[in-house]
Amino acid sequence: MPFSGISYAETAMKKIHPMRYRKTSVSLPMPSYRRICAVRKVFQRSGIYYSEQEIYRRLFKFFLRNWRGRGRKTNGLRRYNAQGKSYEIHPLYINQVLYAALWQRALHSGESISRMLDVAVRVYLPRLLESLLCENCSSRNGRYWTKRYNQRNQRYADFFINYE
Repeated sequence: MPFSGISYAETAMKKIHPMRYRKTSVSLPMPSYRRICAVRKVFQRSGIYYSEQEIYRRLFKFFLRNWRGRGRKTNGLRRYNAQGKSYEIHPLYINQVLYAALWQRALHSGESISRMLDVAVRVYLPRLLESLLCENCSSRNGRYWTKRYNQRNQRYADFFINYE
């Protein structure tokens, strides 16, 4: 095959952009989805109106920020939708940059994106709730949420995992 002047990396890499969005779906257990609906109601009482998609995006960012990845790379993805449990399929609409980072994290750890969201709902949703209601000090319970957020042992700084 003759050399065309274009390297393999240029042909194999897909261009992604933060303003382009990807439509896909996630499978969530029913209790995790109920938690998201409950948090949306708490936010609405405080004057914060977020869609499910915005909560998903913020949870994914919390998940990526707090994951430290000290393990070795796995051979493949683990099964998430076990039979006997009730899962619901929900739409997921996130930008290409966040999706690419999540996909690379999934390849590295062997977890599916649905599993990452489920873990983020169980582990990071209370932290998301506290941090957003703490910032909204004008709400009725602003001092309570600020006190609860300040009692956390670890507060992680913002960073982004860059897979090359």
